[in-house]
Amino acid sequence: MSKKVAEFLKTHNSLLLSTCSYSNPNIASCSYLNDDLELYIAGVENSVYIRQIQYNPKVVVTIKNDNTTLTYSGLAKIETTHLKKENILKTLSKKDSLSPQGIFRVVLVKISPINIQVPDWDYEEEFKENKPSVINDFIRSAFSSVRVWLDAIRFPFISVSVLAVLVGTAVAFAETRSFSWRFFLLAFFGIALFHASADLFNDFFDHILGSDEINLQKTPFSGGSRMIQLKVFSPSRVLAGAIISLLGCITIGFYLNFSVQGNVIVYIGLVGAFLGIFYVGIPFKLAHYGLGEIAIFLSFGPAIVFGSYYLQTEQFSWYPIYVSILIGLLISLILFINQFPDFEADEASGKKHLVIRIGKKASTYVFIIAMSSAFLILILLVILKILPLISLIVLITLPLPIKATMGLIKNRDNYLALIPSLAMTILTCLAYSILLSISLFISPFI
Repeated sequence: MSKKVAEFLKTHNSLLLSTCSYSNPNIASCSYLNDDLELYIAGVENSVYIRQIQYNPKVVVTIKNDNTTLTYSGLAKIETTHLKKENILKTLSKKDSLSPQGIFRVVLVKISPINIQVPDWDYEEEFKENKPSVINDFIRSAFSSVRVWLDAIRFPFISVSVLAVLVGTAVAFAETRSFSWRFFLLAFFGIALFHASADLFNDFFDHILGSDEINLQKTPFSGGSRMIQLKVFSPSRVLAGAIISLLGCITIGFYLNFSVQGNVIVYIGLVGAFLGIFYVGIPFKLAHYGLGEIAIFLSFGPAIVFGSYYLQTEQFSWYPIYVSILIGLLISLILFINQFPDFEADEASGKKHLVIRIGKKASTYVFIIAMSSAFLILILLVILKILPLISLIVLITLPLPIKATMGLIKNRDNYLALIPSLAMTILTCLAYSILLSISLFISPFI
């Protein structure tokens, strides 16, 4: 009977593919090729069914003609090693009119059967060799859940904000030689939760306001996580994730506040929460009025750096405020340059951030001035002996912002060519923060 099923598959060329992620079902019509009972389909990486398969490989395939309906439950995976991969992709891409879309490639998917049913033939067969064990399925599901949430919160970006904690702690150590691992780690995880919450709120409100739905110029660094648009998460799940992350941050914040003198941490937390939630959140929508950069500068610069400093010293000082200007500038520049690829979509949705308000050309000059200021102010702080001489080690990162700036000048209207500049801006912030922290930690000993 398996041979009859294989022959049936050969006589057809299209199927209905059912995929699902977190109770978000999707049905897509695809052309296919078969190798005995294994099926091959193709899709663009930013299509709903490809993204859902990446997180949940369990799929259901339906193939029917006038008299027969075949239902095929299987496991799907992105195929990268098939010897005839390019030929199969070429054939399927031509049938379904598929082509790369920006950064997204056309990929090949292999589907192996777990169960096949053909009621009209009174046929059902299980393929136990393809069915994962309960333990393997549990492990896969657990890893998939971790991966999907890391993608949703855009985990690499969180490194930028938690490094601001490191900088604030380094300032405290340089000034007082005091260091508390407990306060540092709690602040580290609290800020990570705060950043995750801010990103999830951003995705939720961008969905409500429609800017992510119409954004076709997605890059690895801009355009949001697109978890809602690709039916990986429902809007309510994203909002729930944002609220839970914020509650975790608040819990840590209250503990830290009552572990040190005064209510400084609470005040900083309230300001940070307001700026993070209402960056695009209704009703304030700060980014829509050109205030997004200021909000990011304050919440991820002075608030985090000074708050981390205060946890270690329980005293006020202008020292961390001065240093926080450097970190705030660099973090806000990450947001600023990421608005170039989102320009058209944000403008169409009414999100009139600074790049839209002053235009791409003027914004390029703002980027150059702000990036230069991050290094010139550093030199000035060293000259004024606010920062130690060894902090000039940060200047070895200059090739990164130079590449970012030159790329922006040349490619501000070409979002694909601008991607290296987006990456260089993030790397500048990371390298700058790490080297500045190292210089501050070792300065008391030299």
